[in-house]
Amino acid sequence: MKKACVIGWPIAHSRSPLIHGHWLQRYGIAGTYTKEAVKPEDLRAFLTSLADRGYAGCNVTVPHKEAAFAAAQVREASATAVG
Repeated sequence: MKKACVIGWPIAHSRSPLIHGHWLQRYGIAGTYTKEAVKPEDLRAFLTSLADRGYAGCNVTVPHKEAAFAAAQVREASATAVG
């Protein structure tokens, strides 16, 4: 089963698990999509431990987007273009 999440600080307000959970169920995809509260000072450690936590990947909310971009080992040209 694939496991993914959305990360942020704060994150309690996110509706992403509801939205993604709907589509996982609708299309019969074996997976989960949760939310993880990640403090700014813990972001890099969390991102580098995604696989150890069992995650295939994550989405990132606005407060963490620039730091996540800076921590990325691989960047798509489109991401680089928009910063």
